[in-house]
Amino acid sequence: MIFENATLFFISIVIVIKSAGYATKYIIDIAKHLRLSEFFVTFVIAGVISIMPELFIGINSAIAGSSAIGIGTLIGSNIADLTLVIGIIALAGKKIMVNSSITRNNNAFLAVTALPVLFMLDGQLSRDDGIILVVAFLFYMSQLIKKEKIFSKHDSKDVISALKSMMFFIACLAVLFVSAHFVVESVVGISHELLIPSVVIGMFLVAFGTTMPEMAFSLKAVLAKHKDIALGNVLGNVAADCTLSMGIVAIIAPVETAFSAFATSMLFMVFSALLVVTLLQDGKKITSNDSFLLFFLYIVFALIELRHYFT
Repeated sequence: MIFENATLFFISIVIVIKSAGYATKYIIDIAKHLRLSEFFVTFVIAGVISIMPELFIGINSAIAGSSAIGIGTLIGSNIADLTLVIGIIALAGKKIMVNSSITRNNNAFLAVTALPVLFMLDGQLSRDDGIILVVAFLFYMSQLIKKEKIFSKHDSKDVISALKSMMFFIACLAVLFVSAHFVVESVVGISHELLIPSVVIGMFLVAFGTTMPEMAFSLKAVLAKHKDIALGNVLGNVAADCTLSMGIVAIIAPVETAFSAFATSMLFMVFSALLVVTLLQDGKKITSNDSFLLFFLYIVFALIELRHYFT
């Protein structure tokens, strides 16, 4: 059974990554056809759409009654985004300069990152908490959109192309949802076979796989000399995961667990966000030297978290 579950997991996670990549491509095509601004396309659309792998895995885990897998995946994905992904794109680009669209929203970004941590202090993430997180996401995004020019001066006439891209986008979502179901099913099977807590598999193995779409998008942006776009995509992803994704999971199946089960990982998530914001606030850039600090932080997180579960 372990071989079958492992095979199912790897096939499913590849399909999740591929379908999320295509979904991101088609939603950006739609945005371009409708002549949306570059900020809206990258930070809001690309950042939010790239949460689909972990969001759909979270939804399926909640439906299956294993919300801890979903929450573990979301936390692990955010930490990987804030350390490994940002570190890799900083290393690839040597230096990432950021524009005012990103830096002026630092405090709001920290607030939405810390919100689920505050809600879980009582040992649960209730449906009411989930509703507040979703509302916080909508408010946060509305404030970002309000500050930017969303539509260009010229309206697009290419409605047929936009509708065609929308059809492909919906098809990708369907494939993504089905493959996410099998990811959750295989993770539960592997954890039972190896006696490894499913939350650990979600926090590391699944989470690392779900960061692939934003990592690929950000690396392409860096190589194309759009370094601020690359960072905006990652930060948009983290903000959406901490509010929309966790909120939806909690609404479907409230998380009833001791705060200590997620305390270390959630604190690392907030600290990682604080570190990134501090680096951006001080010099409005992240350098290749900063990337090694971010890599070190992830290694420390992994060692502490794994030691907690296996000792």
